[in-house]
Amino acid sequence: MFIDTAALESRVQEFGRSVYDDAQGAKLGIAEFYTEKLMDWSMQDEEFKVSLFRFVDVFPALQESSALIRHAQEYFRPVAHRIPGIVKWGLNVDPSSISAKLAAPIISHQIRSMAERFIVGETPKGALKALRKIRQSGMAFTVDLLGEATVGEGESEEYLKKYLELVTVLSKEVPQWRESRPLIEGHKGERAPVNISVKLSALYSQVKPIAIEKSVEILSGRLAQILLKAKESGTYVFIDMEDTSFVDITLESVKRALSTEALKDYDRCGFVLQAYLRRTEGDIDQLLTWARNRRVPVGIRLVKGAYWDTETVIARQKGWEVPVWESKSSTDACYERITVKLLQNTDVILPAFASHNIRSLSYAAMVAELLGVPKTDFELQALFGMAEPVKEALKKRGFLIREYAPVGELIPGMSYLVRRLLENTSNEGFLRQTFRENETPEKLLKKPESPTSDTGRTHLETNHRKQFVSLAPADFSLASERDAFRAALKTFRLKVENQPERVVPVVSGAVREGKSVLETHSPEDRSLRIASVSLAGVESAEEAVSSLRAFFPKWRDTPVSTRAEILFKAADLLEKRRHELSAVIVFEAGKPWVEADADLCEAVDFLRYYAHEALKLFEKRRLGDLPGEYNTYFYEPRGVTAVIAPWNFPLAIPCGMFAAALVTGNCAILKPAEQSSLIARYLFDTFIAAGLPEGAAAFLPGDGEEVGPKLVSHPKVSTVVFTGSKEVGLKIIQSSGVTPLGADHVKRVIAEMGGKNAIIVDDGADLDEAVKGVIYSAFGFSGQKCSACSRVFVLDSIYERFVSRLKEAAMALVLGPASDPSSFLGPVIDDEAYSRLRAAIDGARSRGTLLCEGGVSDYDLTKGYFIRPTIFTDLRADDELLTRELFGPILAVAKVRSFDHALELALDTEYRLTGGVFSRSPVNIQKAVEQFRVGNLYINRGCTGALVYRQPFGGAHMSGVGSKAGGPDYLHQFVIPRSISENTMRRGFAPKVEG
Repeated sequence: MFIDTAALESRVQEFGRSVYDDAQGAKLGIAEFYTEKLMDWSMQDEEFKVSLFRFVDVFPALQESSALIRHAQEYFRPVAHRIPGIVKWGLNVDPSSISAKLAAPIISHQIRSMAERFIVGETPKGALKALRKIRQSGMAFTVDLLGEATVGEGESEEYLKKYLELVTVLSKEVPQWRESRPLIEGHKGERAPVNISVKLSALYSQVKPIAIEKSVEILSGRLAQILLKAKESGTYVFIDMEDTSFVDITLESVKRALSTEALKDYDRCGFVLQAYLRRTEGDIDQLLTWARNRRVPVGIRLVKGAYWDTETVIARQKGWEVPVWESKSSTDACYERITVKLLQNTDVILPAFASHNIRSLSYAAMVAELLGVPKTDFELQALFGMAEPVKEALKKRGFLIREYAPVGELIPGMSYLVRRLLENTSNEGFLRQTFRENETPEKLLKKPESPTSDTGRTHLETNHRKQFVSLAPADFSLASERDAFRAALKTFRLKVENQPERVVPVVSGAVREGKSVLETHSPEDRSLRIASVSLAGVESAEEAVSSLRAFFPKWRDTPVSTRAEILFKAADLLEKRRHELSAVIVFEAGKPWVEADADLCEAVDFLRYYAHEALKLFEKRRLGDLPGEYNTYFYEPRGVTAVIAPWNFPLAIPCGMFAAALVTGNCAILKPAEQSSLIARYLFDTFIAAGLPEGAAAFLPGDGEEVGPKLVSHPKVSTVVFTGSKEVGLKIIQSSGVTPLGADHVKRVIAEMGGKNAIIVDDGADLDEAVKGVIYSAFGFSGQKCSACSRVFVLDSIYERFVSRLKEAAMALVLGPASDPSSFLGPVIDDEAYSRLRAAIDGARSRGTLLCEGGVSDYDLTKGYFIRPTIFTDLRADDELLTRELFGPILAVAKVRSFDHALELALDTEYRLTGGVFSRSPVNIQKAVEQFRVGNLYINRGCTGALVYRQPFGGAHMSGVGSKAGGPDYLHQFVIPRSISENTMRRGFAPKVEG
C-alpha cells in the first residue's frame, strides 16, 4: 500500500510531540534515589562512570568483604575527591579490618539496589510478585532468563531446565491472576498472558558459527523441548537475537524446530531482529517468505540492538566489514524502513516494536494508522525499569505495552545491568537526551537519515604497499566462506588420495633428488598419504651453501625496493590461495579450520610487515650536520642464512624467517620440518612465482639430524634462524659458538625455543572469560604451540568454582579430525608426540589428581594421533608437569594463597615466553605488568594468538635468544650496520651538503 510520506511525517511529529509533552510532565523513574544519583554523577564525570561500571562488573565475583573493599578502593580512590560521600563507604579502611566487614554490606546493598531496578527477581517464583505488578499497571510482560555464557554441557543442560521451569511456573500461576485477563480485548498478543524470551547460546556450550550444521542440530532439538512445553501451556516464546555471528544459527535453529511434526502448527513463537544490523532487512524478507510458505503466523520483535560497541570493536580488530550501522541515525532510519514492512504484512506477522525512542514508537503508531492496521495487531515493548513516562503516555493512548523483564541471579545479571547503565548514560541515548539534558522535541523527533558514508568498510580501504594492515581472518559465520573452505578440503583430499604430492630439494632452481624418501601421512587419518618427500643429504646442503654464497653479492646489491616488492607479491599470491593452502595445513599438520586460516594470515602479515620494515631499515641516515664532514649510517646483509623451521606453524613461522632473511638481502636456505614439508614447498614455490631469483634461495627438505648440523656448522653460513625445542636450540647455539676454519664472520643465531607458560586467575576475575581463555590457550591446536598455557595458578578463594567449571568445559570439548569444523581439538602431530604425551599422562597419575581426560567424539580416534584434553591438580611445585615443556593438551592447575604467590610460582621456570592474567584489580594488573617478566604478557585474554606488529612475539631466558618476530627490531638481526664518515673539506672550503 502506498504511504504519503509527507502526511506520515506530519502525523509522526504531531503524535510524537504529544507523547513528549506527557512524558516531560512526569518524573523519569529509572531508579530510586541512590541509583538516580549514581546515574547523574556518571553523566557528569566520565572517569567516575568508568570506575562505577567496572566495579559493578566485578562486584558479583567478590565473595569476601576484604576483596570487595579492596576493589572498591582501587576503582574509586582515584576519583574520590570528586564523588559524594555516599559512595565513599570503605575507601579509607583496611580491607582486612572489622570496619571493612561493616562497610562491605552497605556497598553490596547499593549495587544490588541498582540491579533490582532492572531485574524482576532471581528466580521465576521470586519474580511472580513483580510480574503481577506489571499486569496490575496495565502492561504485559515477556520474561528473560539472564546469563548466556555456558562453558560446559552441564551448564547448558541446567539452562534448559531453567527455561522449562520458567514455563512451568509462569503457566501455572499467571493465568490464575485476575490481572491476566486481556488488557486489550481481541489483541493478538494477549492470547497468551505468559510470554518468555529465550537465548539460544545458553543451550549449547559448544555452539560456534564455523560448525553451523552441528550447532543447529543440537540447538533445534533443545529449543523444540521448550517450544513443546510452551505449546502445551499456551505460552508465547520469542527467540532473542545475539551477536552477528549467531544470526544464521538462530534463524535456522528456530525454523528447524518449528518444522517438526509436533510444532509445525505452533503459532506462538517469534523472532527478535536487530535494526542496527545491515543484514536485517534481507532477513525480514526471507522470514516473510518462510512464514507465508509455512502458513502459520509468527511474531517479530524489532529492536535497535544492544551490542553495538562489541560488534564494532570485534569487526575492526578482525579487519571485517562492520556489520552494524555505524551511526545512530542509520540505525533509526533502518528501524523505520523495517517498521513499514512489518506493518504491511500483519496477516502473517505479529509485529512488536521495542524501543525507548519516542520518534521510533510514534513512527510505528502512525504507519499503522495510515495502513489501517488496528492496535490489536501489533504491540510496543520497552525494558523493565526504564522510560516509565514514555510507557505511560503510550499506554494512555490505547497501545499494548509489553515490558522485557529479566529474571536471574546477580552474577549473570551484571552484564545486563552494565548494558542498561551504558544505555542510560550514553551521550546519544534517547532517555538521557530527553529527561536529563532536556533536548528539544524538534531534535528528538527529527527524521533520521542514513549517511552515504556509513558503509562499514571505510577502515578496509587499504593499499598494502603503502600501509601495513593485518590480513583479516576468514569469517566462517558466512556460508560463502564455509563452503569455499569445505570445497578446498575436498579438492585436496581427492588429489592426494589419487596421487600423493611429491616434495624434492631445489638448489639454484634445479631439482636435486634426495638420498631417501619419507612418506608422510595425515595425523588425523594415518591411512591418508600426503606426500613423498625426497630427503636432501649433506651433499645437497654443501651445494646449496656454495651456490648461495656465489649469488650473494648480486642479491645483496639488489635494491631493497625490488626485494620488498617480491614479498608484497608473495603475500598477494598466498592471500589468493588462502583456502587451498589452509587445506594443506589442515591435513598435513592437523590444524583445525580457524587455526589453519590464522597460520596463513600470519604468513601474509609477516611478508607485508617485513617489506615495509625493510624499506625503512635500508634508508641511509645522516648523523649530525656539522660542516666539513658527512657521516652516514646504513645496513647491509650478512650473507647466507639457514632457516630451520618447525612443524607447528608450518606456513607462518618458516615464511617469517625466510622472508626476513631475503628482504634484508641475505641468500637463504629453507629447511622445513619433515612433518610439514609439503606446505613448505608451496611456500618456496610462491616466492619463486613472486619473482625471487632462483639463485637467491634453496629448498632443502631433509632429516633434521643430518642436514641441520651441516648447515649450522658450515663456515659460510653467517646466520642461523631456528624455531623448535630447547634441546635442539641449545645445541645450535653451542655449535655456532665454535668458529670453524674458513669462516669469515662470527655466526649469529636467532632461536625461539619454547615455553612453560602460566596463566594467573585472580579472585576478582571474570570466570566466564577466564575459563574460556584458559581452555583455548591450553587446548587450542591440541596445545602444540610454544605459547600454549600449561600451568594455571588460581587464588584459593575462587579455586573450587574455577576448577569445577574448567573441568566441565574440558569435558565438553569436541575431539575429532581437524577437517571437521565442529572439532575443537584435532590430532597431535605424529606417533612420537602421541607416545610421549601418553607416557607423561600415565606417569602423572601417581603424582597428582587427574581432574579429567575430557573431550567428546563420534570419530574413530584410533585412525589418528588423538590425545584428550587432560587436566591435573594437586601436583608438587617441582613436578615435571609444572616444569617441563610437554607440547600437548596437558594442563596443570594449582591453588595459590595470594596474587604475589601466583607471580612467584609463574616465574619459577627456566622459560620466559608468554603469560596471562585474568584480573579486574587495577593494582594487580599493574603489578603483573611490572613483575610478570615474560616476553608476551596477556591481560584478560588467552596467552596465545600473537599478531604481527600488534603483538611482536618472543621471549627470553630459555625461551630463546633474539628480537621479537613480527616486531620493529626483528630485521636488525639479519644485517650489519655500517658507518661512513667523509671529510668534505678541501683547501679550507667545506661545501654545504643537504640530507
